[in-house]
Amino acid sequence: MIDPVCCMETAYQDPGTRLESLTPSAKFVYTVLDYEGALTQKALAERTRLSQRSVRSALADLADADLVEERVYPQDARQRLYTVIDGDD
Repeated sequence: MIDPVCCMETAYQDPGTRLESLTPSAKFVYTVLDYEGALTQKALAERTRLSQRSVRSALADLADADLVEERVYPQDARQRLYTVIDGDD
């Protein structure tokens, strides 16, 4: 069972604090998404020059830390669009 206190603490932490424990690849992917806006996994791999596997792992880590969200990519439903979660909500 998930500890709700743990989850709430993570949700209310500053994004910078949540980034501290992540891998350098995850931090890099987060920075690119923050500067460039929503991108697909393929576009992230091209822009960062990281492998698809590294990007996929970084995105999973960022999603687990509630730093990015995944949406359907309107031009191709097989792909997903990733964006930084705005901390002002």
